[in-house]
Amino acid sequence: MAAVTVDGEKEEKGVPRRSHSPTTPAAAVVVEEEEEKEEQPYHYHMGPSVNTYEPKTIGIDEFRRMSRKQQKKHMRQEMWEAGAEEYKAKRRLKNKESRKRRRAHNREEAEAEAEDDGAAGEKKPAAEQKHSGCRVVIDMDFDDRMSQREVRSVCAQVGRCYAVNRQTAAPVDLHITRLHGQARRHFDTSMAQHRNWDPSYVAMEDAEYLDLFPAGRLVYLTADSPNVIESLDPASVYVIGGIVDKNRFPRLTLEKAAAQGIAHAQLPIAKYVRMATRKVMTVNQIFEMLVRFLAVGDWERAFVDVIPSRKFKDGREDKPSAVEADGATQEDCKEENQHQDQ
Repeated sequence: MAAVTVDGEKEEKGVPRRSHSPTTPAAAVVVEEEEEKEEQPYHYHMGPSVNTYEPKTIGIDEFRRMSRKQQKKHMRQEMWEAGAEEYKAKRRLKNKESRKRRRAHNREEAEAEAEDDGAAGEKKPAAEQKHSGCRVVIDMDFDDRMSQREVRSVCAQVGRCYAVNRQTAAPVDLHITRLHGQARRHFDTSMAQHRNWDPSYVAMEDAEYLDLFPAGRLVYLTADSPNVIESLDPASVYVIGGIVDKNRFPRLTLEKAAAQGIAHAQLPIAKYVRMATRKVMTVNQIFEMLVRFLAVGDWERAFVDVIPSRKFKDGREDKPSAVEADGATQEDCKEENQHQDQ
């Protein structure tokens, strides 16, 4: 049965419908199928054929004797391995560049951290300075007893000592001795700005302090020593152990001093302040106590100004002295602090 179109024309079954604009002449009407462009076939990337493939790892004759399924499998395996080598090469190059960028970034961060810690030496010295006449040594002969992280920490502490020496009113002759191994590499790479440090405030030495000063002038500062100093003698050379040990090596510096036949002593911390813990002091804290005492001439004030509040017995901000604290004796305070590392 014929269907009637909107234009009133009959559409026979099986006869394609003609479409035209109302303004288009009948002679210009074109069948829809004739207007459609011939579709172009889509070509899939199928890769090489086993019929034309030349194997790389086996002979062509052996390859031809395989079944078609084995040939395809072998061809895909060889193609994958060839692509894998190229991929690995690109990946290695990318990783190498990534490591290079990461090292540069870490180096910049380390330099920025050193500058924040005062190690860059960009701060100007105090307006009025008078040399104290004292000499202080930081002994870096413990490189093999520290982890890489601890070495970085002690190097940063040395940087703070340099900054403090530039700022104090009574600077000392500061010597960094036995600088070698991990510490030397860290200074030469991540803290390369130490080359710009003012030599009038610090001397970086590879030699041992015994090669620089008479043994009779040396005094090793260690909390394990039974001797307590009451003042600083300009004729003496005071040695601070450059180590982050966290109480892992008790009596280490005392035994070294005894083996070398040099004097040893501890600062009179227990006489003036009460400590709440036995946590070790950092290298820069001991150094700051020394230069602070040289500037103000008062051990108690030097300790109170330098030691963090959290380390005092009662944790108060005023940091009371031991002789003022609830009847505590100096011997009690000394026992409480005998393991403090100086």
